This record gives sequence, structure tokens and C-alpha cells, in this order.
Amino acid sequence: MKFTYIKLVITIICIVILGIHVGCSPIQPDNIGNEQKSKAIISEYSESENLVNYILNELMKLPSMPPGVSLAISKNDAIIYTKGYGYVNLKTKEPVLPSTQFRMGSLSRIITITSLLKLIEEGKLSFNDTLEELLPNYPQKKYPITIKQLVTGLSGMENYSEHDKFTKSSYHSVDEALTVFSHVPLAHKPGEKYKYSTHSYTLLSKIIEKASNKTFPKVLNENIFSFLAMNSTAIENLDNNSSQMSGLFSLNREGANKGLLTEIITPKDYSYSWAGAGMISTPSDLVKLGNSYLNGFIKKETLNSVFEIQQLNSKDTIRQSIGWDKNWDMDNRKVFEQDRSAEGTRNIISVFPDQKLSIAIMTNAFRLWAIEETAHTLAIPFLTKPYPIKQPEGIFPLEINEDVRGKWVKRDGTLILNGQNDRLIINHKAQDDEIYQLVYLNRKNKYALIHPDGVLYSEINLNNKQISGKVMYYRGPNLHKTSTEPPYLKFTGSNKSLQ
Repeated sequence: MKFTYIKLVITIICIVILGIHVGCSPIQPDNIGNEQKSKAIISEYSESENLVNYILNELMKLPSMPPGVSLAISKNDAIIYTKGYGYVNLKTKEPVLPSTQFRMGSLSRIITITSLLKLIEEGKLSFNDTLEELLPNYPQKKYPITIKQLVTGLSGMENYSEHDKFTKSSYHSVDEALTVFSHVPLAHKPGEKYKYSTHSYTLLSKIIEKASNKTFPKVLNENIFSFLAMNSTAIENLDNNSSQMSGLFSLNREGANKGLLTEIITPKDYSYSWAGAGMISTPSDLVKLGNSYLNGFIKKETLNSVFEIQQLNSKDTIRQSIGWDKNWDMDNRKVFEQDRSAEGTRNIISVFPDQKLSIAIMTNAFRLWAIEETAHTLAIPFLTKPYPIKQPEGIFPLEINEDVRGKWVKRDGTLILNGQNDRLIINHKAQDDEIYQLVYLNRKNKYALIHPDGVLYSEINLNNKQISGKVMYYRGPNLHKTSTEPPYLKFTGSNKSLQ
């Protein structure tokens, strides 16, 4: 009886401390099920992981790449792949890990937008609320500004201005940060034209503080980070940097070290705009944020309002949505995403809503220009099952047309396909030849081209011994489907061995 009573007491304690749905037994049936599910996921995506891992390892060999890159992919609200590549420190060769934190730069905006959307859902704010109504003590401007204009780049505010007053090396509150620009007049009437503004997000963070009656960091911690288990995301603090934080690097553009990477010893302090540029995170946390727009944390009707077509006062439309950009991949799958950069970073989060897939890439240098194309191409193996078809083999002299600032420029080239070291050569046999590695994606006619700017989507077709193909280099956001955009390269040729 005594033993039974003790067991009962322990059981009650477990229920009180851990909650009714959590058991005290070290192995529960649910845990066993999750373990089996994990093994199934590993098995299901092993081909995809191997392919993406190979592509990124090849990409990291290029001298134009940042020292470190980190990637995370989630599907159906579960992280299925996360890995770091390269180094956080070039001297010690400390590797990038999935737990390595990077600067978000102006990607911080989407966290600010997410906190705003939650307040709108709670009825505490509206997109049509004006700055004058919400912050009557803020220096009045010539024209009223709505929250929607603040978040769509239509506020009339400058990004930076010669009138800005940076009086501190580090700012410790939103109120302090407002002193940098609150006195600056509008550059133009709100709605006249699109102009990105970091300061408008700092102003938005003050509105969020007023509506929630909490400090901006507390709003983020309680409403976003804790709720979504974004445990590696925070406001950057250069005075007390996280032990998981990556080093920051820049590419020398001149002098004896031109083209070489150098560590940034004294990083720029973005504390003047926590909301617009001042946060740190990991790709794993970013895909959790992406998932919050798919799993009900952000309501569907709210998401619809985010992607409403925005208009100028003239009724002309702009490409930008609210925080997120609307886009498509090359197979016309819908994507909403945001890619941004800052000193020592370039990163992206792309969400495929219909496939419930999110992919995030973060880097520790202001490089990887084709980051949208890279994210879309790396997502392909996780979006579709393998569908290999027999690929052409041989050496193909090519006539190549390259899009140079909107004009087609003819190049000669060679396509070498042998299944082992596939490559595209432009200006073959010339001193300025360009050699790009191709990786077959095991999906119909799709290839990944390893380019100094990133991973580019490519297609190769063989019809009646004539070969043709294209390489895409596009940017978002797009008003039209990406597949309708002109390619960066298009080529044709026949199967004749070079002499």
C-alpha cells in the first residue's frame, strides 16, 4: 500500500509539473512513434539531402563564397534538414554548425511584421491607423502616414538622410533610436512613390510598444520567440555577443588584398533600428517563423491581406507587399519570401505555402548575390520526388546568347555532359573562358549550375540530335511568373566532338 501511495504521489507531481499531456516515463508510446517518424523522414529525404549537400559543398569551393553558410529546410511543420558549411572563424577553422547565429540585417523586418500582424489580429492595431492617432507626441509631419504606408515603403520617409543625428555608438531603447530621425521632414508625400526605409520600421516598433504596453524586445520575446520556440533569435548586442555568433567578413575590393576575405573587427552597430536591421538568428529559427504562416499561428485571412496589390496615389501598382515579397519558382509554385543583407551577412527565407515547405539560408559575408535562385533550386529535391530521365551525353559545341543589361550578346561555348563532371564552358579556348559546373537534379531535365553568385536553375533538352537549354538568373519580387522571365543564358548546339 505504501509503495502504491508513493507511486500515486509521484504521478500527481509529474502531472502538475509537466502538464497532463507529458509523461514521466523515460520512453512513452508517443516518443516511439516520433522516433519511427524521424527514421521515415530520414529515409524519405536521404536522396534530397545527399544532392543538396553535394551542391553546397561544390559551391563553397568557389573563392567568391562567404566563409560560412548555413541552411535549414522544413516540411509540414517539421525541420527535415539543417547543416552548416564552411567556417565561422577563418583563423581557427571553427566550423559553421546548425546552432551558429548570423546577423539578420534588414531581414529583421519580417519578425517586426509578424509581431504587428498578431496585434492586428488581436484588434489592437489596424493597417489604416495613422501615426498621428497612435503617437500624438511624435513630431508631426506635413502629411498623415498610415501603418500600411510605413510597412510598404510608401511612407515618404527617407532610408537614411543627411539630417540624421547619430549621437551614440549604441542605442538602448526604441525611444533613443527615434532621436536619430524623428526631426527629419518627409522626402515626399506618402504614397507618391516606393522608397525602402529602415527608419520607418523603427517608428513601427514604437507603435508596437504603444499598442502592447510593453517594450519592443519584450513583445518579441513573449509573442514571437518564446511561442515559436525561436530560441536562437534575439536582438543583437555587440557589447555582450552570443557565444554562438559567427564572425563577420567582408571582401576586399582594392589594394594588395583585393578579392580576399577579411574579418570585420569592429562591426557596425545596428541598435538604432532593432526592428529594421538589428536582430540575429539561425536558419532553423527562420523556417519556424516561415512555418508560423502555414500552421495557423498567422491566420489565413491575415496572410491574404499581406499580399494585396499595393498602389501608389497614381493607382500604379508596386511589386512590394507587406513585409514579404510574392514570387514564383521556375515550376510556377507560389513562394513568399524575403532576402536581405547587411554588413557581414546576406540571407533569405522562402516559403512554399502549397507544399508547406520553408527554406532559409544565412551567410557571414555580404555575398551570394543570387540567393533567391539558390534557395529555389535547392528546394527542388525536397519539393518533388526523383524523376530521372536519360540525359544527353557527349561534347556539344554551342551558340550561346547572354542577356547583358537587356541585350542579347552572342558567345561561343561548349557543353560537356558525361554524368561525372558535367560543365558549361563559355568562350571556349579563350583566355577569358568561363567554366561552370553542372549538377543533374535527378528530376527530368533540370540541372543546378554552380555560379560565383550562387546556384542557378538550368534546363537541358535534346531533340533530334539538337541540344538546347537555358540558365536562369532572376530577382524578386516579380509581378509575373518567374518562368516567363527571360533567361540569363540560352544556348543551342549539336553533338559533334571538338577537334
